[in-house]
Amino acid sequence: MINKSLLFLCSWVKEWVGVLASSRVLSLDEEMMVSCKPSVASKLITSSEMLHFFKSLEFIFDKEDKIGACFKKDGPLGCGYSDFPNFQEWMAGWTNCRNENQNFPLGFIKLIGDGVHEALERGISVLEPGCGKARHVSEIAARYPNSHFTCFDIDPETLEENREGLKKSGMTNIEFVLGDFCNMPVEWNNRFDYVMIFDCMHDLPFPSKAMAGLKGVLKESGVVTMVDIDTSSNMVKQIKKPVSTCLYNISLHHCMSVSLSSGGVGVGTCWGVELAQEMLQEAGWAESEIRVITGPIPNHAVYVMTKGNGLKC
Repeated sequence: MINKSLLFLCSWVKEWVGVLASSRVLSLDEEMMVSCKPSVASKLITSSEMLHFFKSLEFIFDKEDKIGACFKKDGPLGCGYSDFPNFQEWMAGWTNCRNENQNFPLGFIKLIGDGVHEALERGISVLEPGCGKARHVSEIAARYPNSHFTCFDIDPETLEENREGLKKSGMTNIEFVLGDFCNMPVEWNNRFDYVMIFDCMHDLPFPSKAMAGLKGVLKESGVVTMVDIDTSSNMVKQIKKPVSTCLYNISLHHCMSVSLSSGGVGVGTCWGVELAQEMLQEAGWAESEIRVITGPIPNHAVYVMTKGNGLKC
């Protein structure tokens, strides 16, 4: 509770209460007492995925001048990753929120099925492209110590941080290497049983090239999972969803921008399930090899691609 005398002690607090009370986040009674229902408060803690998503405003709005210049005939192609020094930290925080809310990793692994859980228990070779700060692999590798995980990213500083963290954890089944998703090394051909991708495909300069490489790195039988934003490729349909304002905004300032800045195609955050499926098929995945799961993970689609017999015994 906030006492009446304290409420008017500071104009900042008063206006802050006005914003949150009018948006129904807080309750304000006739006695000028402020409260927050437990059901609302529980959504405002650090595990609130959407609240954390809006923290992206901290590192995109100072790019307005450069983004505006991109609209000019001779302007820059976009803002590159070097323009977003706080992105990896923000992405790691968002991942933590989602993982906590989704009983990760066991909830996720059992959601995709296809024998992945059982195979990881036995021990298989796993690849994670675009691992970032290793929030996903650190949890999965801890849960499945019999499997070995190779993870790569384009950011050498982040990879070094990951290696230091790995030493402190004592885990020995993770390897971090510098790599480019659109140009995976030939020595990885037919090497992995399972490839897991989280929230990075739409940022790539050439996602179709990355998709084409996925079958090559899998063994004769294997599984790929790709977690990405659940949107429609039809903009008229997509804009009817309130969350689209935020999604298109972060795409304009970051996701599409970083792709274009490196000479890429810039599919953007809202590239959509329809386009993703079309691109996967053009990259060599048959329609019968692709399964899309939507609903269990809010605002996300999980694409499951199965090569050969997958990972089922």
